[in-house]
Amino acid sequence: MRVYCTLVCLLGVVAGLLGVVSGRTVVQVAHDLHATTFTSLVAKAGLSHQLGSQGPFTLFAPSDAAFAKISSDVMTKLSHDKDLLAKVIKYHVAAGKQLMSSFSNDIEIGSWENGYKIRINRYHNGQVMTATGSNISSRDNLGSNGVVHLLDDVMFPLPENSILQYCASNQNLTQLTYSFVRANLQYDIQGGPFTVFAPIEAAFDALPTGFLNTEFLTLSASRNLLQYHYIRGTYYSAGLMDGDKIQTVQGTDVVIHKTNGAVMVENAKVLQADIKVTNGVVHLIDKVLLVTDHVSGESLPQSIG
Repeated sequence: MRVYCTLVCLLGVVAGLLGVVSGRTVVQVAHDLHATTFTSLVAKAGLSHQLGSQGPFTLFAPSDAAFAKISSDVMTKLSHDKDLLAKVIKYHVAAGKQLMSSFSNDIEIGSWENGYKIRINRYHNGQVMTATGSNISSRDNLGSNGVVHLLDDVMFPLPENSILQYCASNQNLTQLTYSFVRANLQYDIQGGPFTVFAPIEAAFDALPTGFLNTEFLTLSASRNLLQYHYIRGTYYSAGLMDGDKIQTVQGTDVVIHKTNGAVMVENAKVLQADIKVTNGVVHLIDKVLLVTDHVSGESLPQSIG
């Protein structure tokens, strides 16, 4: 009997190491991982049968703690708007059994919601991985009809606009949008993916009077200034670590400071992080970042505001 029990235990350990989950659908696996709010919303959206009987699927399942971060107003809206609910749930589903080892950095995979892609990022040699900015806290949980990756945040709202479209639609980024156009960078910023550290209106208002005028800042200097505010690649806050040095498009590094979840780039505070856009991510900051005075060549503080 002891030998039999030992053999069963060993088989269980081997199965666990291999990621084998017998007879449990991806919805059931998600429930076992304490994503019960998600699975109840799957049922409410009328998707339980499909996700339980077909496949294979990849589920990006937000934990119960992730849904606890969502405002009551949003949860009420999801509960009463079945079309919106189905859209959000489908954005958390991809076709096929896609393991984390198959994902390269900044790859986009098609979600079950037509036209919307999930952006996967790998940071610090895969120590941190995210799905559209949400930290993946538990990876490769296999079910009978696919795999479940557990998320620390709900991937909501869905990315609808490009960087430029988002900036142009935000009244608090009017001067930044104007500056992109004036520097003829509006086409460049439509590429990507990019990470933009976007100074709000108050940050521009704190600059010396006329700073952005051509008499003070040449077109070339204006381009350099703006290119110091964005980075090639998508850097969500979950992937930023204290002391990270990241090269900007302008060529100079910015240093990231992170304490208890609060993020700073140089000495500018990130006021709102992880604004999801179709070609990267936007972080709102409270200062305009500066390296040198492009007119006199004299050193300036790294930000004004």
